[in-house]
Amino acid sequence: MNNIESLIAEVKSDFSKYADANLLDEDSMYRDIILGLKKFGNDIMELHETVVEVKDGYAELPENFYSLYLAALCKPMGYRNNCDSEDEFHDLQSSHYYVEKTTFNNKWTECNSCDTLSENVVRENLYFRSKRLAEFYYHEPQLLSLGKTFNKNNCHSKCRNKLVHDNPNQIVIVKYRLQANFNEGDIYMQYYGLPVDEEGHIDIPESKNGHLEEYLEYRLKRKIAERLIGNNESSGMQNLYGSFTQQERVALKNASNEFKMRSITPESMKRLKRLNRLESLQFESAFTRMYS
Repeated sequence: MNNIESLIAEVKSDFSKYADANLLDEDSMYRDIILGLKKFGNDIMELHETVVEVKDGYAELPENFYSLYLAALCKPMGYRNNCDSEDEFHDLQSSHYYVEKTTFNNKWTECNSCDTLSENVVRENLYFRSKRLAEFYYHEPQLLSLGKTFNKNNCHSKCRNKLVHDNPNQIVIVKYRLQANFNEGDIYMQYYGLPVDEEGHIDIPESKNGHLEEYLEYRLKRKIAERLIGNNESSGMQNLYGSFTQQERVALKNASNEFKMRSITPESMKRLKRLNRLESLQFESAFTRMYS
């Protein structure tokens, strides 16, 4: 059981009367947690990699996706089977697996007197539990252009694709799907997204003082109270709803402050000081011109 499942089980235990009456929807609770985590934006996001397959102009994005850092159209190059048996490899189609991507420079020589050639290659490692089963290779990666309707909120501030203007192949992101102006292809992506555990499930980041877990707990309870009141399934939730809302607000503020403090580094402090100094110099310059 991962920590999201544990949190849902804990909250259901607190609302056992409603859980026993099948009035609590676990899918809604899970979605409430994911949306609650995304409120923290880049303060809790981590850099991930994946390869998505475009079919009929669309590709499904990973569940933990938050903002795009890089997207490149690649060509399949082949695969190498690391399984003990072919049966084990074919079992990939119906078994849980997770993927690890690596980009590297592939060099080779055709003969001793030939020049060394190199090409950028994306290697996709597929794991079943803890064992690597296969390696898929993609080559000739080309950074894609962003469509005119691309929502800047879906793009990281340092997104590499912002600099691409001459590639006719374009993408946009609509909700949880990537939309392309070409019908099919494999896209290697680097993106910022929610943390995941060893099995690839979305993970609640640890907070030193437990403020994040507390916020998510009261968020869940507040949303449950909303649904029960809205469906006329509880007449005694109004007072609790107000209490949950207040406690959620306090925990959110505490958790936000904690994660913002984590993101402060010596380099960011130096950058902030430089910006403050530039603003001060601009003010001093304007003041000097005014009274000179």
